[in-house]
Amino acid sequence: MNDRPAEQSVTAQHAGELRRARRALILVGVLTPAVITAVAAVLIIMWLPSLPEPAATHWGVGGVDGFGSSQSYLWMAIGLGLGLPILIVASVLAMGRHQWGGASRLLGGMALGLSGFSAVINSGSVALQRGLADASHVGPVWPIVIGGFCALLVLTGIGWAVQPDLHPTPAVPLKPAHLASISAGERVVWVATASMSRVAMLVIGLVVVIVVGLTAVLVVEKHEAWWIPVLTLLIIGAAFATSASFRVRAGADGLSIRSQVGFPRVHVPLDEIISVRAVDCHPFGEFGGFGWRIGLDGRTGIVLRTGPAIEVERRDKRPLVVTVDGADVGVATLNAYLAHRGSGA
Repeated sequence: MNDRPAEQSVTAQHAGELRRARRALILVGVLTPAVITAVAAVLIIMWLPSLPEPAATHWGVGGVDGFGSSQSYLWMAIGLGLGLPILIVASVLAMGRHQWGGASRLLGGMALGLSGFSAVINSGSVALQRGLADASHVGPVWPIVIGGFCALLVLTGIGWAVQPDLHPTPAVPLKPAHLASISAGERVVWVATASMSRVAMLVIGLVVVIVVGLTAVLVVEKHEAWWIPVLTLLIIGAAFATSASFRVRAGADGLSIRSQVGFPRVHVPLDEIISVRAVDCHPFGEFGGFGWRIGLDGRTGIVLRTGPAIEVERRDKRPLVVTVDGADVGVATLNAYLAHRGSGA
């Protein structure tokens, strides 16, 4: 039996708007980058015969400090200019099936911006070396880099502007659970674990594998920038350890949420709770992603997966949302204590 009222259904309420937003995303984030990348690829192919071999592929503070095959520019243009935007758009379409918000719109704009950045950087670097016999004589690359970042910013803004401004539908309340009133001297505690979804863990795992592989390659080659992926790996590891799983507790002292490693944590005393309810939460649409986040509507979210969540309205603070299985029972526990407090028992 479906506990949601038909008029509250996100897909029924905004099916037309969602289709329009998805079409705009594909146009901005895939089709337009395909055209931009095709133009850049054609220019690179036309200019490749006039490039030195090996070509300059990396610039440092003192000038060119890395060389490689001139063909690499073509593959970098295609991979960064089209492959990455397709990956971004596919992720947005997968995560935004039921909700659409500012994050979807921003990522679509960034997909377009990245294609422009790639086109300027790769075709510009090739143009800079045309007619040279020795790539070590190539001039400074900073004008190309500045042009690439300008293209990134301008096209991201254009991509944002041409997509529809679609706001996520408010969270749908779940059918409340009932807990018998709490008598004087009785203590009832509800405890559950809020864990990251399998999809999110797979994505993080894939990123870690890629970064570890990159680190290994740079270390073996004794590249001076080996510390960058190492630092990235440490940051990803710390973020994952502190946000992958939380312990959620509801009882006489209110609502407590604590990372399994001990930090971060948040506690909402019972006296600060104005109201509490169980809702169906879509983190990507409502908060722009997963983890500890701030929504555009001002709510604080500890949102690790799509599904049931506890939403607490706090006195003089932003509302707090935490996704956790059995949210209706946790809410019933808090409401029972609120009723007990209100009765003055």
